[in-house]
Amino acid sequence: MTENFAEKIANGEKAQFKVNHVLVISSSLLWIAIGILLYGVFDHIKSVNGTEKLILLIFIGIIILRPLFRLLNLTPTLELSAEGMAYRGDFQSWNSVEEIKIAVPKFKFFAQGKMLVYTKIKDRREMAWDIVAADVNLPLADLEILIKECMELYKTEK
Repeated sequence: MTENFAEKIANGEKAQFKVNHVLVISSSLLWIAIGILLYGVFDHIKSVNGTEKLILLIFIGIIILRPLFRLLNLTPTLELSAEGMAYRGDFQSWNSVEEIKIAVPKFKFFAQGKMLVYTKIKDRREMAWDIVAADVNLPLADLEILIKECMELYKTEK
């Protein structure tokens, strides 16, 4: 699959990645289940009154709706081209990208991992982006391979 994107970039096109709908929906379903469990636990506590239950429902609703708002994003979140890469509109040329590293979460139940992109600015290494797995519709390991291939092909030494 990465070969298709590499060919696309070599032809002068942009490889565009959108939000991973499956991860967003599964994360939302997980939070819904946890919200129902929390509400059930607090509903059985005798000293909790109606106002506190309403506040709890609002809080649980916000927690559930927050990941669903990612589905509203219809534009590509990550774009790779021969000139560089752009994440949510912020562009970095291949010469400024220093290192790519995948951060695996310690507790994998709630997070799928993220990719850390480091750049070099004024001879200092800084983290430019942390790309969450739900932001791209390609597995992070494949994306790392693709970005490293692009860095080898298009990065010019100064």
